[in-house]
Amino acid sequence: MLWPDRPRLRLPHLRPVRLGEVRVNRLPTAQLGLGIDVAPRLLPILDERQRGTRFLGLEVKRILNPPAATGMSFWSLNPYVGCEFGCSYCYARATHGWVSERNNLPATGAPPLEPSASFERTIYVKQNIAASLLRQLDPAELAGGTLLIGTATDPYQPAERRFRITRTALETLAAYRGLTISITTKSPLVARDIDVLTRLAEHNKVSISISLITADAELIRQLEPKTPLPHARLRGLQALTAAGLNAGLLIAPIIPRLTDSWGKLGALMSAAKEAGARFAVGFPLRLAPVARAGFLPVLEREFPSLEPQYRAHYAGRHSAGRDYIAALTRRIQALQQIHGFPRQGDRMRSRHQRAAESARSTPPIIPELSLVAAM
Repeated sequence: MLWPDRPRLRLPHLRPVRLGEVRVNRLPTAQLGLGIDVAPRLLPILDERQRGTRFLGLEVKRILNPPAATGMSFWSLNPYVGCEFGCSYCYARATHGWVSERNNLPATGAPPLEPSASFERTIYVKQNIAASLLRQLDPAELAGGTLLIGTATDPYQPAERRFRITRTALETLAAYRGLTISITTKSPLVARDIDVLTRLAEHNKVSISISLITADAELIRQLEPKTPLPHARLRGLQALTAAGLNAGLLIAPIIPRLTDSWGKLGALMSAAKEAGARFAVGFPLRLAPVARAGFLPVLEREFPSLEPQYRAHYAGRHSAGRDYIAALTRRIQALQQIHGFPRQGDRMRSRHQRAAESARSTPPIIPELSLVAAM
């Protein structure tokens, strides 16, 4: 472009070049997110509960998260964004913010909530889950890998009673063969879907993990007050195993000095065995910044003597420490043998290998949190 009030630039040695037709593509505003004046997406409000929870309908292009996108070794699927259970140690609260920003959300006319409250009280319901699965799922691409359902939010949280999004996903997956599918939930509501889970397991490898950190109902109410009580989860586990499904106990996270004793872990494994659990595995607490922000205030309120010890230990790392992990692994293996469960082996240590290696360069775990002396 030439301006009449500025000197002209002449390039006599360059020959003119014909470019032909030029097309200009508009950049997708959802990926930029800044500097573009675009009205927020209006999502349908599917329900509003008296307790203040809002359920918004969300359509997604991709429902499956491949390993390349997450950095994990498995595929994952989450039917909801946000979770009413709101466990104090939850590591997934950050997902709520980036899903909202990526989709230019929300726009409901309601006042904004704090991030932690928003995660528990604004639930995005992925309404088009069946169409998205059918469009994206390629069994050959998943061959040899595992599809985990419920890695960031519970697939059987209270919203599932009405919206049945998880059930729709399972019904869609039941049309495929040769998949390896693992479901994790804290809710006995999973037993509602025994019919479709049985159908799914006919041609696929399916396992269901009932997540429970302790058999102590009072302790559950202190750490995760909105989740179903232990007896309800164990009843759901019993219904699954009675139907012939491969279901077991997931003790995660195991919380130092609160749920990691011989007595508490043993009582939990004993109750799971009585409910017919086919396996019982456990993993120690990790506190990344998001989880730390939710867990430490609860610890300060409910167990004030432990809070400064946790704050000091987890200040420079996310892991409970190499020595603690090794001692806890031995404890779980011994309890598995006592209660007749398959031996966990080194699965827990391999999962936390990076954390353990990084812990070598940090001070040893404080004695109050260590299991080494107790072993």
